[in-house]
Amino acid sequence: MTEVTRTTTLPSGKRAEVRKGKGRDLMRAHRAVAGNTEPMSVSFALIAELARIDGKPVVYEDVLEMDLEDVLALEAEVTGAGESRENFPPPAVQEGNLENLSQPRQSLDLSPSDSPTRNWE
Repeated sequence: MTEVTRTTTLPSGKRAEVRKGKGRDLMRAHRAVAGNTEPMSVSFALIAELARIDGKPVVYEDVLEMDLEDVLALEAEVTGAGESRENFPPPAVQEGNLENLSQPRQSLDLSPSDSPTRNWE
């Protein structure tokens, strides 16, 4: 099975190869930053899992030291926010088909409750 990769030129001029991510990559990224409460740490670790810069593997610490423009470009590639959006699957329901979805059932319970939404009288 061949690996799906995209190649892009970063703002710094370096060449980045980003492979299509899998669940195990996200799990490894979480493990790599276990205990780190910084919200961006998983994103940076995922970049390190999926990217190669100028043909070389990248580690988390490398991402921390990169120019911000390169980090943002890599993050867009990894998360699918870039033009290719390959890491995001198509939506399960197309926007035009929303009327065909079943609607949630309404509760017939009309009794007062402790719910703040029920005590608005």
